Parts: sequence; C-alpha cells; structure tokens
Amino acid sequence: MVRLYGKAPYKIVLVHGGPGAIGSLKGFARELNMLSQAGVVEAMQSKYSIAELIEELHDQIEDNCNDKVILIGHSWGAWLAALFAEKYPEIIERIILVGCGPLEDKYVCEIGARRLENLSEEEGAIFQRLTDNRATDEDMEKIPEILEKSDNYCLENADLHRADKTDSQMHNLVWEEAAKLRTQGNILTSFKQIKCKMVLIQGESDPHPARGITMPLLENGIECETYILEKCGHNPFMEKYAKKSFYKILLQFIA
Repeated sequence: MVRLYGKAPYKIVLVHGGPGAIGSLKGFARELNMLSQAGVVEAMQSKYSIAELIEELHDQIEDNCNDKVILIGHSWGAWLAALFAEKYPEIIERIILVGCGPLEDKYVCEIGARRLENLSEEEGAIFQRLTDNRATDEDMEKIPEILEKSDNYCLENADLHRADKTDSQMHNLVWEEAAKLRTQGNILTSFKQIKCKMVLIQGESDPHPARGITMPLLENGIECETYILEKCGHNPFMEKYAKKSFYKILLQFIA
C-alpha cells in the first residue's frame, strides 16, 4: 500500500520508521510535496521480515515510479533504505537518512540515557518500567506522550504526524532481526556497498547520537554528506525551531 502526493512523475519515496509505525510520515509527505511540487510516494510497510520489506518496497517503487528515485528513510526506515539501496542500486539516485539509528552496538547505550535527560523523575520511572518490561496498563497510556517528549526538542503540530496504526508484531520481529544485523556488523557492511550519494540529517538532540552514525561511516571510509540540526530531536519535520532548516536542506537535493 502507498499514498501518493501530487502528480506523476513520482521521484521521492518516503520510508517510515518503527518498525511498524504505519502512516507516520503522512504529514511529512504532504508538506514535502507542497514545498517541492514534486510527486511523493509514502510507502507503507506490511511485511514481517527485512527481506520481505525490501521486496515490498521494490514493488511499490516499480508500480509508481518511472525513473531513479530519491529514497528518504526516517529512523528504522533509514536502515531499510540503506539495505534497499545495497540490493537495488540501479533504481536509486540518492538516499537521505533522517534520524538514523547508530550503526554499531557500542553507541546504543547512549539512547536511553539521552532520553532520560528530557524527562521528569516520574516520567523517567515510567520509561524505565517500560524498558524493564514492568510497565502497568496506566503506564502504557502515558508512553506515547512520554516518547514525544523524550525524543524531541520542541514539537509543533505533533498530532498531524502520528502513525495511523502501530503493529507490535512487525516491530518485534523486524527489530529483533535488525538488531542482530547491527551486532554482527552486517548493517555497516550494507552501508559500505552503497554506490549512490548518501546524505544524513540528524537532530543534535536526537536520542540516537549523530556520532553513532558519522564515526562508523568515517572509520570505514564511507562518504556521507552530514547535517546536524540545532534545537532538533528525532523528527525534524515536526520540530518548531529546526523544520525550516530541515526542508531547506531537503529541497536542495530534490531540486
């Protein structure tokens, strides 16, 4: 399933995160189409393994795009975009990584610590219970609001960007597989194989530390044009103070 914004030719394909945050880029897709006047494909994920998600994305591009595309992946979607570009380099003009996760395990411990810095003591306790699989039903009702606070700097119109639905089974199965790929070094290996131009846009306040992506890429001689946005968290298209800069960067690559 896809959503199409604007008119053909569809040159830009958005890949959402989660895994399982289905429809979470609808606000981003709508605004990007409006600002760029380019046709945008919002690709929805519906499969439960990485191999199937890659093939699903291939079918979505083949069905809706007639030329090489610009692939923009957010969060987990940044990894999926890279894995896709490794397998199907002939149909990718460039990939843009937004809010990408660390490429090596040694940076993962920073994510939880950076999230807790943004939370009150009570919110931190709830988040810790979630991490320890001890969350109560009352805790779970508060988690979405807590994550919006922990992962971002200053959100604007967050309700326009929330996922249509979340698939916990997809999240658990796909993320378990993806985490193993990182531990085994295979995610980084996939990045090494990418032939097209690669761009990273990361918020300075994103719980996923930018150096968790930039350092492994640099140490392995992988070229990536990098932009670190001030006053910005995990979702730059939702950030009050960084959104304008985010779209300005995107538009120069789309144009």
